[in-house]
Amino acid sequence: MSKKNNKGTKRKAHDFDLQREKAEAEKRAAKLAKQQNAGVKKVKKSKGVRIRKGVVLKGIKVVDAESKQKVRKELAKAARVKARSRMDVDDGAAAAAAGSGRAGAKKRSARVVVPKAKAGKAGAGSSKAAAGDEMQE
Repeated sequence: MSKKNNKGTKRKAHDFDLQREKAEAEKRAAKLAKQQNAGVKKVKKSKGVRIRKGVVLKGIKVVDAESKQKVRKELAKAARVKARSRMDVDDGAAAAAAGSGRAGAKKRSARVVVPKAKAGKAGAGSSKAAAGDEMQE
């Protein structure tokens, strides 16, 4: 028999592979457990927007600390508005998810469409009467 077909060697290699895979799986499990038990991660805070002198933002030219403060207030106000709009969108999405999507679609399509009667032989008076009859139904 040739060396590459030696069953003893293949068996030993297979056993070694199983042992190595088991050790790697234990290491992965230990690492995962350590990450889960690590607690709260610190969030790296990003620096604020750098506002340089001479820049015009929101219609205010930055020339000193006072004008820079005005610009910061305007940017904060815009950020609050944007956050509120996101919350409104999230609330709308949550409401849509809570109710069925088809119910909302039916409500929108429940409009009563009154077709205009053609003013032909009957005249204008009869078209108003026909429209009035449809409105009462």
